Amino acid sequence: MNPKISVIIPVKNEEIKIQKCLKAVFDQSLQPFEVIVVDGHSGDLTVENVKKFPVKIFYEDYRTRAGANKVGIDHAEGEYIAFTDADCIPDKYWLSNLYKELKPGIAGVGGSIINLGEGLWEKSINVVFDSFLGSANSIQGRLFSKKKFVKSISGCNSLYRKTDLLKSGGFNVTLTTAEDTDLNNKMLKIGKLLYTPDAIIHHDHRRGLKGFKARMFQYGYGRAKSKLWDLQVIPPIVLIILVISVFLNPLFLLAAISLYIIILILSGIYFSIKFSQIEYLISIPIVYFVEHFFYCMGYYKGLFSLGIEKLLSIK
Repeated sequence: MNPKISVIIPVKNEEIKIQKCLKAVFDQSLQPFEVIVVDGHSGDLTVENVKKFPVKIFYEDYRTRAGANKVGIDHAEGEYIAFTDADCIPDKYWLSNLYKELKPGIAGVGGSIINLGEGLWEKSINVVFDSFLGSANSIQGRLFSKKKFVKSISGCNSLYRKTDLLKSGGFNVTLTTAEDTDLNNKMLKIGKLLYTPDAIIHHDHRRGLKGFKARMFQYGYGRAKSKLWDLQVIPPIVLIILVISVFLNPLFLLAAISLYIIILILSGIYFSIKFSQIEYLISIPIVYFVEHFFYCMGYYKGLFSLGIEKLLSIK
């Protein structure tokens, strides 16, 4: 007898991608007990296309992915809950490879995310994500070849027990991003989080440099608002130190900036040779800079927002 797995997919204005996603979900070797699509009041043909599949459709008014997932959890009848996104295409053995690892003591299981892309910027972004300088040890961006216990698993490739999700308090519906990391911090109080490379999601983000810039700003903002203090807090701290050094030791600032530029140039050279793409000499350093700068700007805005909220709460 198959386990009762509810697959929850939040969606908004993804009339084309959602069909590819649902087709892959229903083509699983381990068939889901139910598939729940939570729509954020799309203005295109998303809902009409979703109705072509045997799914349950609900709507959310929180205007956040976290809110959509909460609505999905509230209506889910399965014992286990898997999450993915409309722009994701799960591998045929995605659910089975997640489920087999959800053993006693494991609160959640996540898998690999293979980013797709055809254009120069999409490919460059994917390369940057799959590097320590681009995403540290986050499995949201990097591909690891072995199973490992981690601090967070991706919101678009994860499986939990419904009872554990409810016990943890679930998603913070006010968060506009990093809601999966916030959830996983709660889940770690229940058990371990396991990453398995065998549970594969293909991520069709189709994000150019402009979209990437906005995403990094939003990501930094969300992590600051969520008070997530880990490796990703280092870039904003370093930038503050550099700004202070303008007044204390300008030579230190010059040396630090020179070192950063050298690292970016060497990264461009390395990846252009590794992938035989001469364009990476320019595109990779640009993507790194855009990622780091706009992530920091978003982070500072998140901290500022937290400070304002604290002042208002005191009043």
